[in-house]
Amino acid sequence: MSSEVSAVYANALFSLAREQGDASLQETRADLRQLAVLFSLNPDLTRLLSLPTLSVSERVGIAKTIFGDKGNACSLLFLLIDHGRVPFLHEIADDFDAQMLDYQGTVEVHVTTAVALNPEQKERLRSALAKKLGKTVRMTEHIDRTILGGVIVQYGDTRIDNSVKYRLDALKARLS
Repeated sequence: MSSEVSAVYANALFSLAREQGDASLQETRADLRQLAVLFSLNPDLTRLLSLPTLSVSERVGIAKTIFGDKGNACSLLFLLIDHGRVPFLHEIADDFDAQMLDYQGTVEVHVTTAVALNPEQKERLRSALAKKLGKTVRMTEHIDRTILGGVIVQYGDTRIDNSVKYRLDALKARLS
C-alpha cells in the first residue's frame, strides 16, 4: 500500500526522469529497484543511514561511498537521507514502478484461482481485461485452494471477487 510520502517522492522522481527522456526513465527505474532490493536484503543499511547520531553529511558520505553519486536514484537516496525518509525507499520504488507501467500503457493484474488456468482460459481472461481496461495486461496467477472455485482479479485499488468462497460467505451473511 502506497503512503502519501512515497507517492510524493515517486511522482517527483518520475517527472524528473520523464523530462530527461525514456532512457533516463528506464535507468532510474532499474537503479531504484536495485537500491530497494539492496536495502530490503540489508536492513542494517536503512538503520545506518537513518542514525541520528551521525550528521546528514556523514550519512550522505557513507551512501556516496557505497553507491557512488551518479543518477537520479542516488540523488533521491541523498534527499531521503536528508529528510529522514530512507525507510520509504521500497515504497517509493513500488510507486515508481506503478507509474512506469501506467506510462507504458500496461496494468499489473493479480489473478487468484482454486486451480491453475489452462492457456486458453488465461488468454481469454487477459483479452477480456485488456478490452475492459484499455491497456496491455501483465497477469500474475496465484493458486489458493481455499477459494473453492471461481476467480479473484485484482489490479490497482480494484478487487473483483467472483470466488465460490465469497459467494458462500455472502449467502451465509444474508441467511443469518
